[in-house]
Amino acid sequence: MNRLHFAVVVYGDGSDSRADSEVTIRSLIDQTYGNWTLLESWASDGPGSPTVPREPTVPADFVAAHVLVVPRGARLHRTALERIAEVASVEGCRLVTWDALTRDDDGQHDVLGFGWSPETLLSFDYTRGCFALCIDDYRAAVAALDECAATPWSVLLRLPADLAPARHLAEPLVTLPPDRPVDEEVATATVDAALRWRGVQASSVVTDGIRRLAWEAISWPSVSIVIPTRHNEAMLGPLLDSLEASALLPGGPRFDVIVVDNGARTPEAEDFYTHEWAFPVSVTWWDEVPFHYGRVNNAAVALSGSEYVLLLNDDTKVIDSGWLAEMLGLAMLPGVGVVGTALLTQDGRLQHAGVWLGLGGYAGHQFAGMHPRTETIFGSTSWYRNVLAVTAACLCIRKELFESLGGFDEDMILAGSDVTLGLDCVARGLRNICSPLPGLHHYESITRSSAPLNDQIVSLLRYQPWHDGGDPYRNDRLSRRESIPVLASADEPDLVAVSRARAGVVL
Repeated sequence: MNRLHFAVVVYGDGSDSRADSEVTIRSLIDQTYGNWTLLESWASDGPGSPTVPREPTVPADFVAAHVLVVPRGARLHRTALERIAEVASVEGCRLVTWDALTRDDDGQHDVLGFGWSPETLLSFDYTRGCFALCIDDYRAAVAALDECAATPWSVLLRLPADLAPARHLAEPLVTLPPDRPVDEEVATATVDAALRWRGVQASSVVTDGIRRLAWEAISWPSVSIVIPTRHNEAMLGPLLDSLEASALLPGGPRFDVIVVDNGARTPEAEDFYTHEWAFPVSVTWWDEVPFHYGRVNNAAVALSGSEYVLLLNDDTKVIDSGWLAEMLGLAMLPGVGVVGTALLTQDGRLQHAGVWLGLGGYAGHQFAGMHPRTETIFGSTSWYRNVLAVTAACLCIRKELFESLGGFDEDMILAGSDVTLGLDCVARGLRNICSPLPGLHHYESITRSSAPLNDQIVSLLRYQPWHDGGDPYRNDRLSRRESIPVLASADEPDLVAVSRARAGVVL
């Protein structure tokens, strides 16, 4: 049987030296896997815009050829091609990425990657320009570039959002030269061109150090904001007041608010809702006790006549009037399931930036406790992230999709049903997105209750495929004990096994 053949592209940006090329070529020659052909290395006319060949010349007898792309100065570890070929050929992967090391004056540093994330590419090329791509996909991507420069980032941005199968190897297979700052104008032009190609009515902007999307004047669909509450006026009042700026935002989406109140229905409580806000507010009194988070939200969504619903906890407060346009714009993208956003604690640290399976033994919030705009071994906290799930403290979804999935799993009373909703979307072949825009505070500690044992058991059963098979948007080398990304220690306990044992779950 013929072995997979790589067409190797070594690209540069005009600031590379002959020594950089020699480092990369020598590492190729030293590979334990020898079935590759080096194509002509290309460099742009100046720094800041690395280019790769638009049409690699591949011999006719290549079998299942992949284009392997690496920057000049990269040193592929001796077994790198062998490991990549093993995954690409046996599993039939169209795209393979891997972890890296970067070197600088202080030594070598880990750079941990993750699985195929088309929305993360709207922030940054998280592959650091290193990937192996099926040659048919490579050719289709570069053919879609038109007049745009064929850079690794622009090529990846022309791949189908539902590209599959794709695989990330949580192994450091390459050592990269020191990171060079990405030219902001080049980055903006790269993302804007991709947005036009995708037909997305938005442009790329940098605000407070975060590259995000600025949504252009579009015809917004109808949206209902659903707020369950136990009539906590101390939290609900400021939340409704904070929505005023969003309702008055020129060109922004218009919305109504549906409150489902599980508190005592008294004349004083009813009088609270007679206040006039800049948006319609309806209230439904809910007398079921104890409080059942999933059931209350499912009932509230059923009351909405809007195309989209945005679920919002009463212990949140809006701090950026553009938050709703950001979430609704993302939710409108083809192939998207649920959308969440970065939530901040009262002191400005991240409380939520997506949900990762296995963290803490169940599911947790990576980056919790960190400041926005922080660089980590797992990338920036300011990137768009494709994730398996987001918290329902602030979650946007098409109403029809929510109902077709059965809404929140009512076998869970207080916790876990938002995670399983995201997993149900993934099972449908949809992508979930968490925006880096920190548009709301979430005062979780004020209202949070511990999860009942039943919720823990149901969660462990529902999460099992991703607990055992891995979260594609996380990295197996990360510690499951820490929300701040750090490498797992050699003696780290299996927290999922610990959680299963404590809950009495046997699989």
